[in-house]
Amino acid sequence: MKRPYSAYDHLPTDIDSVEGVRTLDQRIIERMGDDGYALMQLAGEAAYQHMRKRWPDKRHLCIVAGAGNNGGDGWVIAGLAIQDGLKVTLMTLGEVDSQSAALSQTQAQARTRARTEAEAAGVVATTFDSNLPDDADLIVDALLGTGLNAVVQGTFAHAILAMNQHAAPVFSVDIPSGLNASTGQIMGSAANAESTLTFIGLKPGLITCDGPDVCGELYFDKLALSQVERDAVPAQAQRVSYYLLTQDAPLLMPRTRNSHKGHNGHALLVGGDAGLGGAISMAADACCRVGAGLTSCATRPENVAVVLARRPECMAAGVNSGLEVQPLLERATVLACGPGLGRTSWAELLLQQVIQSDLPVVLDADALNIIASPGSQTEFSERDVVLTPHPGEAARLLDSTIADVQSDRLAAATAIAEKYHAVVILKGHGSVIAGPDGRLAICTDGNPGMGTGGMGDVLTGVVAGLLAQGLSPWEAAMCGACLHSAAADMAADSDCVRGLLATDLLPYIRQLVN
Repeated sequence: MKRPYSAYDHLPTDIDSVEGVRTLDQRIIERMGDDGYALMQLAGEAAYQHMRKRWPDKRHLCIVAGAGNNGGDGWVIAGLAIQDGLKVTLMTLGEVDSQSAALSQTQAQARTRARTEAEAAGVVATTFDSNLPDDADLIVDALLGTGLNAVVQGTFAHAILAMNQHAAPVFSVDIPSGLNASTGQIMGSAANAESTLTFIGLKPGLITCDGPDVCGELYFDKLALSQVERDAVPAQAQRVSYYLLTQDAPLLMPRTRNSHKGHNGHALLVGGDAGLGGAISMAADACCRVGAGLTSCATRPENVAVVLARRPECMAAGVNSGLEVQPLLERATVLACGPGLGRTSWAELLLQQVIQSDLPVVLDADALNIIASPGSQTEFSERDVVLTPHPGEAARLLDSTIADVQSDRLAAATAIAEKYHAVVILKGHGSVIAGPDGRLAICTDGNPGMGTGGMGDVLTGVVAGLLAQGLSPWEAAMCGACLHSAAADMAADSDCVRGLLATDLLPYIRQLVN
């Protein structure tokens, strides 16, 4: 089977903080021995070449340039376009203000030099007046860069609106203006790019939260970055995908011919309150399909028939109390709790038994909501635990709000991992995997069709099945998130995104683990 290759798998695996990219920039500039103009020229040339390759037939560029380094790149692009005989309208917006961090003296010098060189080539700039030329056939967004630290307002907001309303495609230089490079949050408004070329380091905001929706096709150019400089600045996180994880070895090692079910773990899944039997059934099915040797369920007695009808290979036990779960715990090697659990006293009693065990465990859904409630909080420093919250559950785990979680998904995932001493998969666009040891990863597989009921239940079963087969919590979380998302991409590719169901992933999950 051909490994799924996503639209992001040509990008680097290192993800750098904005501060990290600035440090890399400075190291390059120091090596080049100038004020940064040489690096700015390289960025402008790379952007221009990308633009000409992507849109070879465009003849009239409207470049919207700000006052920072991003604007300097725009001036370089304008000069190159004039030299190539293209028509250029360069519109500038103000000087440095509250929209971005103040330029250093050397940065200002580099931008001034870029402007001088472009004007010498024949570029004539005008001040943005709320209108872009109707006959422009490509908009170049060089307005606001990675230094954005406030909500976009005033003429900057008007310029972004004008770019988005224009009929021509938008090409963003380094980052779509208005997107927070650190968090992926739109700061009031953001340019909707058809393509973005980013430089030096891959910023997290480009691949999580709102970033993928406004970046369009995302490309990367390291410019003059050397491997020595790259190695000297630690990355903030790693980009992971099913393709990357399986380049050198399969996700799971091939089984020996002499193996049997006892060699592949026994996962016990706990959940499925009255009316919620489908959730635990889907989790059990996913656990079986990912390859757990044995899969059991502890659920409401009325759900046993539902589970067995869907997956007769699963051992389903009806339980009415926490005490009835104890014999099942003694036979298991891995636990998962949460799918369809509910928040009744029945749910709390079952979760209590799970929490008191020392087996590796995956906690999801209402199991997370219960441990987040006052008086029920716990941490798992002496145990292997994976938590799989969506933003709402993450907010409850942190006693925060969904808006706070989404405003900085990497920070939220890290905070949960530290608070509960567990590995965390913060689900969403660009799922974030965080470890209590500070490790961070972002999964770039997945698609919008995954926003339907039951997807989280399937993920819980996948991670539990991987834990049962001997993966560490970090490996199970990272591989599980990518396996789950890659299966969703395959299911969407074979049919459509809208109407994708959680159970549509199961045959692809089985293919991918083999």
